[in-house]
Amino acid sequence: MSAEKMANPLKVLIVGAGIGGLAAAIALRQAGHLVQLFESSRFAAEVGAAIHLQPNVVALLRRFGMRPEEHGANMAEWVSVFTSQGDAISQRSIANLESKYTYPWQLIHRVDLHEALKSLALDEKESGKPVSLYLRSKVVSCNPSGPSITLEDGRTFEGDLLIGADGVHSILRSTISGEDIPIAPSGGSAFRFLVSVQKVKEDPITAHFVEKPGDFQVWEGKHRRLVIYPCSRNNTELNFVCLHPDTESQDSVEGWNNTASVEHLVKVFSEFYEPMRELLSKADADTLKLWRLYDRGALGTWVNGFAALLGDAAHPFLPHQGQGGAQAIEDGAALGALLPLGVTKDEIPGRLKLYMEARYDRATLVQNFSRQMAFQTSDKDKVGGFSPNPMEFAEINFRHDAFLHAKEILQNHQKGN
Repeated sequence: MSAEKMANPLKVLIVGAGIGGLAAAIALRQAGHLVQLFESSRFAAEVGAAIHLQPNVVALLRRFGMRPEEHGANMAEWVSVFTSQGDAISQRSIANLESKYTYPWQLIHRVDLHEALKSLALDEKESGKPVSLYLRSKVVSCNPSGPSITLEDGRTFEGDLLIGADGVHSILRSTISGEDIPIAPSGGSAFRFLVSVQKVKEDPITAHFVEKPGDFQVWEGKHRRLVIYPCSRNNTELNFVCLHPDTESQDSVEGWNNTASVEHLVKVFSEFYEPMRELLSKADADTLKLWRLYDRGALGTWVNGFAALLGDAAHPFLPHQGQGGAQAIEDGAALGALLPLGVTKDEIPGRLKLYMEARYDRATLVQNFSRQMAFQTSDKDKVGGFSPNPMEFAEINFRHDAFLHAKEILQNHQKGN
């Protein structure tokens, strides 16, 4: 019998079953470990949100066994920048992105991605033992040195490794990191919604917005920015992220799902030319949401004893690079690489230090890129501003393979380098 077959799997507790938590669950399941996943919600479906799957994350999803195109994702084929009056500043074909970065840039509905990851985590046909999922299980405290978690109903679970993937409002952050840097308003808010591509095509005033397949569009106005792209479901929906100063949406509070009105949306973007205003007026009032954008400074550490943070719990992202979900998935993949079957519980604190080495500088760098690409919310704003090249940081963002990078760090550690 091989040493690997004789090895005892780790018992892993993951708090939070969002994209990052599921990615870690899949990576650690596939490594041969026993994973318990705790989620406070009932997995209610989210409406009106798309997500970028850029080459650095498509590489990891395919390693997990998921091909996004089989779950409704479409390819990003163009990157276009326009003024608020419809003048083209730059238009670049990225249809052959794979020839440079090995993997494509894809666009998918967040719900479709989440469902695909959940299937990989839970399906009995996949490699490793299926993840045990506990819904409506709110975690209220943790012990990193146990490690253990306590639920709202009083139940306690113990394991060998604890991962806090419970998002920007993480309950575990302060205990694991030893600090809880407060969030701060970035000065911006965003309307987000979907519009049927067919609805856009049928109107001669707006049909030109969807002439190019897979066109990722950035529209720059004064202290506001529109990001528009087709997302998933066989290219049938157009996704909108409408960025503007939060002073113009003062009733918005932190969160993804604050209600908004179409009239308010069109008023905020009244400086844009008439075809764009007509396009925005097609937003579905029932699914139109307002999202206030917050930022947080970097934590000193994400690890403590037998516990680690990942995703937004460790490093929340502004949306200006489309890398927030990708970095959470990178975290999960790195943990899978650093904790192969055969790792003992006593080795976990050392492996989590390697996790910091593999992920901290990388995630912090991309966070800073996102801040640099922000729109200016006022004349006094010294951060961000107009950029004719939304792919300015693509070379660093896209080329990174978080799994292979972490694996190389582990190999060097084992060699004593």
